[in-house]
Amino acid sequence: MHYSPEALQAFVEAAALGSFSAAARKLRKSQSTVSTAIANLEADLALTLFDRSARQPVLTAAGRKVLGHVQAILAASERLDALSIQLAG
Repeated sequence: MHYSPEALQAFVEAAALGSFSAAARKLRKSQSTVSTAIANLEADLALTLFDRSARQPVLTAAGRKVLGHVQAILAASERLDALSIQLAG
């Protein structure tokens, strides 16, 4: 399964900031772009990551479990980018 880096980042930021709007502002994207990215990630994973029944989205139990893994993926991606720059230089 392929997960877009943008969707993973949107998920992490929304979880950290407590809203899709705040995540969108931080990522300099529209709120609908962030919401769609997270919805696509949920579809790809076949999991509901956020409970949207309240005013602000709240991580579900699955979302809390997935969050650490997504953070690790993003950190590994950053390390790989840094290594490729170092080796190319």
